Amino acid sequence: MAQFYSFKVSQIKRETHDSVSISFDIDDKYSDEFSYVPGQYITIKVDVNGEDCRRSYSISSSRNEKLTVGIKKVEGGKVSNFMNEKLSVGDYIEMSAPQGNFKLENIDSKNIRKFVAFAAGSGITPILSMIKEISHNEVNSEFLLFYSNKTSRDVMFQEDINSLTSKNISTKFIFTREDTDKELYNGRINESKAMELIKSEMSFLNADAFFICGPEEMIFSSKKALESLGVDKEKIKFELFTAPVKKAEEVTAETLNEDFDGNSKVTVICDDEEVEFDLNKDGDSILDAAMDQDLDVPFSCKGAVCCTCKAKVTKGKVIMDANYALSDQEVEDGYILSCQAHPAAGEVTVDFDF
Repeated sequence: MAQFYSFKVSQIKRETHDSVSISFDIDDKYSDEFSYVPGQYITIKVDVNGEDCRRSYSISSSRNEKLTVGIKKVEGGKVSNFMNEKLSVGDYIEMSAPQGNFKLENIDSKNIRKFVAFAAGSGITPILSMIKEISHNEVNSEFLLFYSNKTSRDVMFQEDINSLTSKNISTKFIFTREDTDKELYNGRINESKAMELIKSEMSFLNADAFFICGPEEMIFSSKKALESLGVDKEKIKFELFTAPVKKAEEVTAETLNEDFDGNSKVTVICDDEEVEFDLNKDGDSILDAAMDQDLDVPFSCKGAVCCTCKAKVTKGKVIMDANYALSDQEVEDGYILSCQAHPAAGEVTVDFDF
């Protein structure tokens, strides 16, 4: 169950005309709860005009810096606009402990490893944390970043990226609305462009991991290009920064229990409280239905992007409309994104206190 903590804003830095980086003072007594692996995110909770709003933001700092997130304004975005325009140094913000499966792991100073990342716009934030971790801790690894933006003035963390460039960290900037000296670095990262980019750096085709972060179209185009070049699917890790347009495959009759008529008795456990309610398979998600029962269940994006609403099915069966956050192993172990989950058995128990 996600718990929220209140921390003071220690620094706000304007990164571009429409984005800021925000650093927080994390109390020492919460250092264990807020330890993280580069690539993970926090969920921020703010009150915007009386509305409880929650959004997930990737951590952009290394582990030996103050915890920092980068936030880009989104048109109509309540939280992103609030954080860019209203927040001040000294304010207190509520946030949950870091989480997420999109992370840099198994790095040390002994083994030479290679990493590749494709990022666009604010998708740079978790990637920057990874690069900083390698650079600041003098890890003997190589990192190649392809970073796409509209123009050079839209590049978040430009100063940080330039300062981190070294013999083992290389960044290739791609612009969609600004010409560069090399045609290769002009235009959107679609499947053919992603293939051209990786072919230009063939020594990285055998990288230990490939990280892709940004809009849906770029993610799946880059993923497809890498797979067509023979990259093992297990090496490709991605994180969406917007709710996906694509949905999971349609649920077939075989997916549901044979004796299930569509009506389920759902039990939700949260903060040691147990609530039971009826829910149809075509009705609200289990998360929304639980919220209607006044349960303080955790949530953020409600778009299958983050893991904030993660829960475990301990009885029965559910189906998810989409899943872009849980690993195959987590799903096999019974974990679900409750914002996407619907009952698929007559009796279902979902535990947020797992």
